[in-house]
Amino acid sequence: MVQLFENKLWIDGCFDFTHYGHAGAILQARRTIPKFIKDGELLCGVHNDYEITLNKGPPVMNSEERYAHTESNRWCSSIIRDAPYVTDPKVLDSYGCKYVVHGDDITLDAQGNDCYQEMKDLGRFRVVKRTDGVSTTDIIHRMLTHEYIYDDNLPSIELMSRYASDINGYDPRCTVYEGTLDNILIKGTTRNNNSNNNDNKTATKQVIIIGDFDLFHMGHIEQIKNANEKIYPNHEIIIGLKKLDNNQNKTIMSIKERLLSILSCKYIDGIIIDPIEDNNKSSENIQIDDSRLKLNGKFSYLTKQTIIDRIESQRDLYIARNLKKGMSY
Repeated sequence: MVQLFENKLWIDGCFDFTHYGHAGAILQARRTIPKFIKDGELLCGVHNDYEITLNKGPPVMNSEERYAHTESNRWCSSIIRDAPYVTDPKVLDSYGCKYVVHGDDITLDAQGNDCYQEMKDLGRFRVVKRTDGVSTTDIIHRMLTHEYIYDDNLPSIELMSRYASDINGYDPRCTVYEGTLDNILIKGTTRNNNSNNNDNKTATKQVIIIGDFDLFHMGHIEQIKNANEKIYPNHEIIIGLKKLDNNQNKTIMSIKERLLSILSCKYIDGIIIDPIEDNNKSSENIQIDDSRLKLNGKFSYLTKQTIIDRIESQRDLYIARNLKKGMSY
């Protein structure tokens, strides 16, 4: 008999155009494992391009981009490639996962059937609340209409704290600053810091990677990973997130959407909102897309404009799809 583990969970999806709603679903799934459980795991099954195209139409991001982006999520223990579009209990059995976790919306396959019905019938389905206010459909709509939003309202401290949490979804991990490194909104932990830290320990050096990180994608994430693992291995990696203002280029994603997406990335140690560069001279500053960060990158081809061009090249297809979801053009 296959042994299934209560605290080894499964979540699956397309994870296309991965945004903070996807990250929030993964976080909520991880938080269904009690905080005191030390060996909990969350496996993320990601559908391939063929399965997605068959059941709902072609994805914007290809399989490799979606696999890598999902794997970069701090609350994801590991990814499973080519996960079936209709969740199969035999697949979960093979990994020892007792439950699948999904949002409180219904996902249908090409025949109009609930993708999770069998898991529900078996009593192996856990539900979490779907993240309101963000969707892939809405982000694509903004690109199709060029109606980019300007919204500099930050998420609440409580929401930022959740997205700044460690791999168990509860303990603190990332530090959130505003303006300067002296202005801490949320206190996290450093790589060489724990509850037993002593005053004689040398503080970790910091590097700030600065940009607007619009449509936060694998081109960005790969650069952050390179900084973390290769270029600045003994530094804390802090993201300097520019808000931008009405006199500059508008971003497709709001500051809230970008901030929460970045906070979910396992390769960062913190984020500074709207950094005042002259006041952060104690750290090294580098711009995103610097050639040193992009060197030999698998995803170095991927930019914000690349993604926009993908949408524009199939404009009629995406308009037709969004019309079915209630959008108007």
